[in-house]
Amino acid sequence: MDTKIYITLWAVLAFVCWLVVAGGAALAVFARSINDTTLERIGLATVCLTATGAACRVFVAGWASAGDAALAASAAFYVAAVTAKHIRTPKQ
Repeated sequence: MDTKIYITLWAVLAFVCWLVVAGGAALAVFARSINDTTLERIGLATVCLTATGAACRVFVAGWASAGDAALAASAAFYVAAVTAKHIRTPKQ
């Protein structure tokens, strides 16, 4: 029974983290204050679509390994750090 709980917790963690990554990438694509090139915005859109697909895969499968959850958590932490950096930077 404990194993099933851990697998479910990994899946929830991975699902939420992939949605954070997708949301952060989508915000970066449409943010007017971020001066990205077209190629960078295409890359961010690709990250958004890939993260959304990964979240859907975890949801449909109903489980995620510890490695899946760790990858999702590290990507979400990076997105949160970059978002915090852009929010704290004074407008010029």
